[in-house]
Amino acid sequence: MIARPSFPWERTGPATPSGIDATEHYRRDGVGPIEHTDLDQCPTTMRNIGWTLGNDCPYRCTHCYSMAARDKGQDFTPEIIDRIVSQLAINGVETVNLGGNEPLFTNGPNPRDTLLPRIIHGLADAGILVGLTTSGITITHLERDHRDAFERLNDVDVSFDSPYPDEHNANRGAKLFKQAVRALELCQKYGTPHSVIMCAMGWNFTPDRIDALVALARDHDAHIRINPIKPVEPAHMDSALPADQYYAGFARLMSQCTPIDLGEPPLAAVTGYTGAKGCPCGRTSFRIHSITPDGRIPVSPCVYLHDYKVGDLVVDDLADIIASPQFATFRRRNAHPEAVDGCQGCELIQSCRAGCAGRSYLHNAHTTGKRTLFARDPYCPRDIAPDQQFWTDPKVPTDQRLVHMDYLCTWIGKPLPTTTMNP
Repeated sequence: MIARPSFPWERTGPATPSGIDATEHYRRDGVGPIEHTDLDQCPTTMRNIGWTLGNDCPYRCTHCYSMAARDKGQDFTPEIIDRIVSQLAINGVETVNLGGNEPLFTNGPNPRDTLLPRIIHGLADAGILVGLTTSGITITHLERDHRDAFERLNDVDVSFDSPYPDEHNANRGAKLFKQAVRALELCQKYGTPHSVIMCAMGWNFTPDRIDALVALARDHDAHIRINPIKPVEPAHMDSALPADQYYAGFARLMSQCTPIDLGEPPLAAVTGYTGAKGCPCGRTSFRIHSITPDGRIPVSPCVYLHDYKVGDLVVDDLADIIASPQFATFRRRNAHPEAVDGCQGCELIQSCRAGCAGRSYLHNAHTTGKRTLFARDPYCPRDIAPDQQFWTDPKVPTDQRLVHMDYLCTWIGKPLPTTTMNP
C-alpha cells in the first residue's frame, strides 16, 4: 500500500513568508536587479528557446510556474505569430519548445480557436525544430484534428506529477493520467521521440515513485526529464526538495538511466561532466512569455524569473532584447561565478558556475527577502558534499537533438533495459 503524501494545498500552515510578490512584475518594470555592470559577459549563442502559448489553461497544477506570468486578455493573431517566427529565424534560433501552459489553448479554452498548427508549421517551415510539452490533451487533439502539424514535431514531453494515477490527477486538478499515457502511446505509434517529464518536489521525488516513473518510461520507450521545482511563488517553497533528497533522488534515478543531458549544474559538477557550461539562461536560451492583457509579448532570460521580463516581441527586435541589461546580468553571472558569495576558490566552480540562476535567485529571495542574481545554488555540491554514487565522467550522445537539451537547468536520461549501478 502506497503511503499517500500530504499535498501542499492540504496543509494548514502558512507558506514560507518572504515579502516577495510573484505578480509584482505586472505593476512595475525593472523588478530584477541589474548587477555587476563592471564585469564582462560570456559569449551569446541563442539556440534553444521556450515559448509560452496563450493566456488560458483549464488545469490548476499546484506547482505551475507560468500562472504568475500570464493573465487572460488578448489572443494571438496570425500576424503576431508570423512576426515572432521571423524574429526567431533571423536570430538563428534552432529549437523551440511550446509549453508554459497547455499549448493547445493559444486563444482561449475552445480547441477550435487554436492557432497551434500555424505556429508549428511556421517554425518548421523556417527550419526550426519544434518540441511540445503537454499534459496529453494537446497531442490527442493534434493527432486527431491536425495530423500534418503533429507529424512535424521533433519531440514531445508528456507531464506526469506522479506515476500513480490518483496522485497525478489530484495534483493536476483533473483526471489527466490516462490522457498522458495515451500521448505516450501516440508518440510511440508515429515514431516521435518523447519524454516523461516530472517536476521533482518533496512529495513525489521519492524512491518508490522514481522507480515507478522509470518503469513507466521504459514501458513506453520514453526518455525521462526531471525539473526540480523552482519556487516562483512563496507557496512553492513548501514543495521544494531538501538538498539531501535532491542528491539521493538523482543518484537513484541515474543508476537506472543512461545520461542524455546534464543541464542541472550541481549534477554536472558531482559527476565530473566535462561538457558543463553552467546555467544556459540568457546565454543559449530564453523564454517568450504569453501575451499580456494589453497585447505585449515580453521575453525573459529564464522561464522562472518573471522579474527579468523585458521588451515586446510584437514591436521590438529580438536582437535588442537579447542585448538588454536584464540578459546581460545573466551572462555576467555565468562568466564570473567567483563574484557569487561563497563560490570563490571552489574546485567545482568551472562545472557548476554557481548553479541554476533561477533557483538561486528564488530560493534566496524567499529565504532572505533580498533579490540578487548573484546568489549561490541552494544545492551547492561543496556545501552539501553528497555521499551518493553517481555516474562518473558521463558521456552524452551527440547524435540526438531534443529541444530541452541545453535549455533550462534540467536533466534528461533514458532508462536502461535493466537496472544497473555505475559506482
